[in-house]
Amino acid sequence: MADKKKFKAIIIGGGPVGMYLAHALQETGIDYVLCEKRDAIPPPTAFGLFLWPYGLRLLHQVGLLVPAHPHGYPVRMFDRASLGHMLYDTLREPAAHIRTGRQLVDVERRAGGVTAHFAGGSREEGSIIIGADGIWSTVRDFMRRDAPEGLFDEFPYVAGYRAVFGRSPLPSSSASLELERQPRRGRKGFDYTVDASDAAIAPWLETRITNDLTFRNLWQSRAAAGGAGLDEGMVLPNQGMGANGGFEGAASLVNQLSALLRHESDPGAAELRQAFLAYQAERQGVMAAYQRMARDELDGWTRSDSKGGPPLDALRATDVLISPMVARSVRLDSVPFPDERAGFSPWLYKMPAEAARAAGGGPKL
Repeated sequence: MADKKKFKAIIIGGGPVGMYLAHALQETGIDYVLCEKRDAIPPPTAFGLFLWPYGLRLLHQVGLLVPAHPHGYPVRMFDRASLGHMLYDTLREPAAHIRTGRQLVDVERRAGGVTAHFAGGSREEGSIIIGADGIWSTVRDFMRRDAPEGLFDEFPYVAGYRAVFGRSPLPSSSASLELERQPRRGRKGFDYTVDASDAAIAPWLETRITNDLTFRNLWQSRAAAGGAGLDEGMVLPNQGMGANGGFEGAASLVNQLSALLRHESDPGAAELRQAFLAYQAERQGVMAAYQRMARDELDGWTRSDSKGGPPLDALRATDVLISPMVARSVRLDSVPFPDERAGFSPWLYKMPAEAARAAGGGPKL
């Protein structure tokens, strides 16, 4: 078996997905360094996120969560700050692997790997660089720069709607609300502050959240709030599929790297390309399906002829589409998982035979 210690991944981005990726690499014995542009992980302002059963399952596999009940995994909403602290505090020797205040300014390809250059002159050398830095990824910008002309659109996403979100101490502790439809525009389309959005939400202040609660009640008691464009072609923030899909994508990528490094400690460009192509083949169709569901949901919220409304549409999507996709979600192939929980719908993912032997057994169905 090859020595994985010779291989090192540079992770750009210290959000939930980047931090989970650090755990996944750690558990499979692959060296890494994670670089975050902000000065703290998590940042001071952090909102909530939904974790679906497959997201909780992946956290459970690396020892971060033990489900409260013995059958399956629920859907849970987490405070992003608390999740970020948990992800950081449970890493082994985080100070040796985590760098904050590192704004990526260039990626240099060199023989045998890459060098990440940061503002202020610091740098990190590694075998590969992985972008976990969000929808407007700086890593993707450098990929676009080095790619053949015309391969990537300059602005691959447009935002046709915008939303506000926040936290409130009232019983409905978080809410988001779509605002007016905007002209289709690209990356710089929605650059507004929370203060500037006060006037913009005035027409929706009397929108009823529950029988006894309006959006005005939430807005006036907000502890924190922000605004964002809803970039079409991406999953919607209220679905939670961004973080969950990111966790699953990280597990998928680590599976490919671990399988490669099992035989070759210093893979070349051709071998790495095959690993990334396998990752893309496994993930592209899944995320495309989630993107289609996001567009359908957005249309359901905004079209006047919607039959049944968003709640019923969401239930149909869960029954018909999401449940089978969750059941087939990946897990880390080379990390033993004897206490994996199974619920009403069994897990259908089957790890490769070689990985099953390396992990000491197959997946528990």
